[in-house]
Amino acid sequence: MGLKLKKVAIIYNDDMDMMHGAEQDIASWQGVVDTAEKVAAALNGESLSTVLVPLRDDVENFIEVLKKENADIVFNLCEGAMGKSAFEMNVAAVLELFDFKFTGSGPLTLGLALNKGIAKGILHANSIPTAPYLVLKEAPSRLAKDLRFPLMVKPVQEDASVGIDEYAVVKNMAGLKKRVEYVLKNYNQPAIVEEYIDGREFNIAIIGNYRPKALPVSEIDFSQLSKAHPKICTYDAKWTPDSPIYLKTPPVCPADISKELEHELHTVALKAYTVIGCRDYARVDMRMGEDGILKVLEVNPNPDVSHDAGFARSAAADGMDYPAAILEIVKTAYNRYKI
Repeated sequence: MGLKLKKVAIIYNDDMDMMHGAEQDIASWQGVVDTAEKVAAALNGESLSTVLVPLRDDVENFIEVLKKENADIVFNLCEGAMGKSAFEMNVAAVLELFDFKFTGSGPLTLGLALNKGIAKGILHANSIPTAPYLVLKEAPSRLAKDLRFPLMVKPVQEDASVGIDEYAVVKNMAGLKKRVEYVLKNYNQPAIVEEYIDGREFNIAIIGNYRPKALPVSEIDFSQLSKAHPKICTYDAKWTPDSPIYLKTPPVCPADISKELEHELHTVALKAYTVIGCRDYARVDMRMGEDGILKVLEVNPNPDVSHDAGFARSAAADGMDYPAAILEIVKTAYNRYKI
């Protein structure tokens, strides 16, 4: 790593109250702050100095603070700006324009990955399997020939399961129309509709650039859900620890899978990571239905690095404790700028 890396600026969102949707609440905001503080504590424990720099709506002041702090690298925890997930790429673009070194993917990759329709198009063009899908700007009058119910409906340009609840899976045209209208009205953006894959869900964390490494596979255990509840990872399942759905969808890492399946998951994940243009670290989510075919749900550059989130869990299964995993992300990004 060298002696030059001494100080890390950690940027994070301070705009949760500006976001669309009823899901955003004080607990969500506190979770963002908590993650930033834990990343700082992890790096402090590794003998690096840190400074926390929140982003709200004064970008000019935000940049001035970063300039003044003069850190060696910026740890980018921002998942949007001004309450809009779609502005995630803009934060990285501003960092590039002002010549800051920063962790994670660049603006193009962040923009591509966040737009689920575009990302799936890129995956399909590169022979990476993904479920059939359609992007809708209005409620449909009929179903496209290559789509079959049940269908999953969600906002095309959100992350962290925003806009996904138990009603996101629809079984007929009436349900589809209603859910598409819900997304259009509540999230002010098109809806992406894709075939619902009733099967196992895997998450594969990846770290690295020139020879990226896939970490141990994690699987979401849906076995405790009732048959009436779709096997999906809703917003509450991810972010509301005291909710029944959170408690009934525990992650299992490392997943109880064969070496052959693990190899296939790693191979597909690494290919998806590369074609979307991820750098430093990411997470690839996949499903496998009864046909046994793996299909990529999403590629997540700059995934959640909370101490209890999937990336840290997979790193722990690979032998890295939380401080070591956070430091590895910083070192990976910093070394990228040295070449």
